[in-house]
Amino acid sequence: MLDGFRELMPVALGLYALQGSDEYGDLKKSIRQWAKRDPMDALYTTVFGGGLAFYLAEKDSNPNCQHAWDGILYMSTALNVGYDNLFPTTPIGHALAVFAQTFGPALAGMAFDEPADDATETNKAILARLDEIVRLLATKQ
Repeated sequence: MLDGFRELMPVALGLYALQGSDEYGDLKKSIRQWAKRDPMDALYTTVFGGGLAFYLAEKDSNPNCQHAWDGILYMSTALNVGYDNLFPTTPIGHALAVFAQTFGPALAGMAFDEPADDATETNKAILARLDEIVRLLATKQ
């Protein structure tokens, strides 16, 4: 068990060192913007990219992860219901599972949201309409 902690310690220390810095804030901001830019693409990328990464991490040590589709299925279930007959056995597999199970439900929940550009245009149209209503009300008084 301690070996897993030792392997992940550099990652944890790196994130801790970045915390409060501009780089850490920029990283978080860019991830949020990426997910909002097109939520469905972000979900697809996470399922397929994360699933392939999970497969590559697990294929040599996990007898239940024999094909890339096994990793993709695992990632898909980890993003929402959190159930599959496949469980991570490597530190990298565990790290991917933590990421998917922590952020996956929010990412899956916004999959059908409008892309950020579309939402911005809609908001601009609503604001313009409200401005026109206020102008018309002001001229009637």
